[in-house]
Amino acid sequence: MSNIPGNPCVACTTNQHCCTRLSGLILTQKEFDALFKSHAEGLLVRHADKIVIVSTRDGGACPHWSKGGCRIYQDRPIDCRIFPYILTRVIEKRNKVKIIFHTRTDCPQKDILYALMPEAAARALAMEFGKNIFGEKKTIIVERERGLFSQLRIRIETAISRRRFRP
Repeated sequence: MSNIPGNPCVACTTNQHCCTRLSGLILTQKEFDALFKSHAEGLLVRHADKIVIVSTRDGGACPHWSKGGCRIYQDRPIDCRIFPYILTRVIEKRNKVKIIFHTRTDCPQKDILYALMPEAAARALAMEFGKNIFGEKKTIIVERERGLFSQLRIRIETAISRRRFRP
């Protein structure tokens, strides 16, 4: 429940909208089936190739949010575990897959969360996400989006591959 040890967000008093407005959560099919399929009637579910993207229909909270905490915190999907980093794009070209993440968050606890989730750990989770979806045969490249030039290059790559998963 919400008092799960290790959940740094339980004591948050800033009323951020991290989980209280679920929008664009990127999932593997396995994560969706295990954690969100039973809640599908309240979700907007979009399939983009091998990825499932979920948002709530009413702009409300994640179906696993209860009394200020996540009921599935220990088993939450990779896109949740990687926070304060955010998966933004998955670009597949032939035998390569590029997974892009960024660090733009307005969470006032971000410095504490970055200490708990160093960039190397976030990269490892993004790599795990890629391997879970595309398997071991694809080359998985994990890249952190940095600055305007990086954003422009990634948008061009995304447009070329036509595999845009999250704006």
